[in-house]
Amino acid sequence: MPTLIEMRLKATWVVRPDTRQLHGLACALFEGQEFDHFGQDKPFAVWPLRPAPEGSADDWTWRAAWLPDEPPPAGAVTADMLRVGHVSCAITESTQRRVTHARLAAGPALNGITVTFASPTYFSQNGADVVLPDPRLIVGSWRRRWNSSLRGADSLAIDDGTWRDAHRAIHLAAFELCTTRRDSGHGQDRAGFTGSVTLRLGRNSPSPASTILGTLARFAEYCGTGAQTTHGFGATIVSPAGGTHDG
Repeated sequence: MPTLIEMRLKATWVVRPDTRQLHGLACALFEGQEFDHFGQDKPFAVWPLRPAPEGSADDWTWRAAWLPDEPPPAGAVTADMLRVGHVSCAITESTQRRVTHARLAAGPALNGITVTFASPTYFSQNGADVVLPDPRLIVGSWRRRWNSSLRGADSLAIDDGTWRDAHRAIHLAAFELCTTRRDSGHGQDRAGFTGSVTLRLGRNSPSPASTILGTLARFAEYCGTGAQTTHGFGATIVSPAGGTHDG
């Protein structure tokens, strides 16, 4: 089942948390022989390593999420040491929050949400980077990860017809964003946006739209937004937005 794992790490040497090392750490933690390392949709997402609040220079925090509707690999929740590049880090604290897809889908319908992007966020379309807060790309990326994290023809999957009607009703109501660059892991920096946006449904939106928005908004904290979420891009926090439908 989707599992959010938050860790506090104590490094034995100076950590330089570049993107390639972060991705390697995530793959070592989550991928076994049963997963294709080069698969398009990996079963996890991660946040960047961050200095721990009120900690020393050797203290770090890290958030990772397991997405499929099955328990995460045992090592992901029982590990007591991790390696960031060549540096060994002791896990001094670890908490897990688990929830089923059914419970995420059973939560309240939402007509508006505020989305905070805590690390650079971008989208990949036809081989090109898109650095625009397009609401259909934002929520569409959640829907893709939602469906890929379910088993087979699960009844909770959001089919193309239902999605086509729902996503047209989602509008960008407000935003406060800036462009930020981050190491891509491929020898160059990549641009993305950070900050927050408010998304709302139009007044005449189809009835399933608010249910879909609520479901995917709750899943977004696990799956992240956009491209390279397994490399620390697109770290996402979502909260309900007050008010009513857009007109």
